[in-house]
Amino acid sequence: MFQRFSRLSNASLFVVFSIFCSTASAEKVIYDTDMGIDDWSAMLVVANHPEIELLGVTSNGVGEGHCAENMMNIPGLLALSNSADVPFACGDHFPMDGYFAFPAPWRKQADTLSGVPVPTTDRVPTELNSVDLIHQLLSEQDEQVVLLSAGSLTNIAQWLQKYPEDMPKVSRLVMMGGGFDAPGNIIVPGFTGDHPNKKAEWNIYVDAVAADIVFASSLPVEVVGLDLTNQVMVTPEYAKRFKSEVKTPAAEFWDKVLDDNDWFIESNEYYFWDVLAALVVVEPELCQGEMQSVWVEHNKVSSGDKWADTSIPNVTEAGIARSHYDPATFGITRIGGDNPPVKICRHTQPQRAFDALIEILNIQDSSNNKTI
Repeated sequence: MFQRFSRLSNASLFVVFSIFCSTASAEKVIYDTDMGIDDWSAMLVVANHPEIELLGVTSNGVGEGHCAENMMNIPGLLALSNSADVPFACGDHFPMDGYFAFPAPWRKQADTLSGVPVPTTDRVPTELNSVDLIHQLLSEQDEQVVLLSAGSLTNIAQWLQKYPEDMPKVSRLVMMGGGFDAPGNIIVPGFTGDHPNKKAEWNIYVDAVAADIVFASSLPVEVVGLDLTNQVMVTPEYAKRFKSEVKTPAAEFWDKVLDDNDWFIESNEYYFWDVLAALVVVEPELCQGEMQSVWVEHNKVSSGDKWADTSIPNVTEAGIARSHYDPATFGITRIGGDNPPVKICRHTQPQRAFDALIEILNIQDSSNNKTI
């Protein structure tokens, strides 16, 4: 889908956007996000792209951002895009089960958008929670919808349990999470350096029970895991190139985020995670892989250890006693078992992905002529 834009100037993109809005039917997307650092650019991709109609944004407090802050930051980010008025909602504050959470400093960065300001709006979240908003948005559509998950799979699993009749409305669930041959990313020096889990990925780790429910379903899942995202590392050279091509408020915001995280980029540990999943939505060719059955480890233990977050209530939001799980294996995605096959993305085109982010964030909306 995206390749038709890949060699256009910004002026040409303006014209294409104008023509598209009046003549073509956009692919409909619901974006489910935990509002971590990479989710911001992923949101701007699906909110800015002229061949995407963003129907709504759902979140929860399970991942990096907390609900209260997410509900202020989401409309501010959307105000930078070409889809400022879509509905948004939050869900549960804690995982479906277990006591695991992102490190507190990461959550603070998510809640503050890395200190980069966004427009203040008077928009408020819908009265529906995230699960019910997903159901409502799907129910309103005559055609199928793409679900994009860039955080824990909590909302998606709860939606599957509550509204299984909605599944035929979903053409694809593109999710960033998991990993198979690649090393995990739970161990981060300075934050979780002595963690025992060497294989899991964070989005799955914080709610592995939810992830296992999703993989056991018959949803058409595409897994953008660490095997794929590790191929697209953000370098200082790329950040410099991005800065030289900023033309819109959306691109200016992301440029400032990159400036604030120059230390992260220089560590060679920053990759296109959630943004690569968003790019797979707009250009499916960026995911080349195979169909395999996947299941998720979640082995119960009698009590927690230092990695259990004791601030999480002992009773789940479904009213069930919360269980402890082995942190060394919780959230590891495994190939095999009897679950319906999903597509595991194994290969991508890094240069195409790098180019795509720059060009999409610099697309100008013809309706309000937003440039900087």
